[in-house]
Amino acid sequence: MSNITQRYFFKILALLFFLGTVISSSAINYGGKKSYIIKLPYKQCLTPPIPSKAIEEGIIPVNTQKAKELFIEGAFFYDARKKLDYDKEHIQDAKLVMFDNSKAKYTIISLPKSLNSKLIFYCNGGNCSRSYEAALAVRKRGYKNVFWYINGFDDWQKKGYPVESK
Repeated sequence: MSNITQRYFFKILALLFFLGTVISSSAINYGGKKSYIIKLPYKQCLTPPIPSKAIEEGIIPVNTQKAKELFIEGAFFYDARKKLDYDKEHIQDAKLVMFDNSKAKYTIISLPKSLNSKLIFYCNGGNCSRSYEAALAVRKRGYKNVFWYINGFDDWQKKGYPVESK
């Protein structure tokens, strides 16, 4: 091996060792099995949800106009954004949905007793998958009228629809 090739080889080896150390230190232990998490900025998801997949799962994707109609009808809104964003401002009367990384599950503070209630889940819109994932979790619990508000809070706020802060 030439000196230049050898130098690059050792630099790459050192980089791989460093990355392995950083990634393994951020692993979460689930009963002896480790899950390696790479944190991304909130609005970027590894696999953005697809409306056709939501429909297959029994979740109804809705736009801002339909979300507003459901709001007027008294549907239950659930905010899947980060708590800090929720506390700053959220759709009026929306409840917070939190993701517990240690248990890899969503925690919803209050769900209506009737499985026929209309439930709307939202986050920032665009590529955010948190609202879809929360809606899917609730759908699997037997709720029949589960909606996924695709445009999200940013669009709701731009339209001047009712919001509140904690």
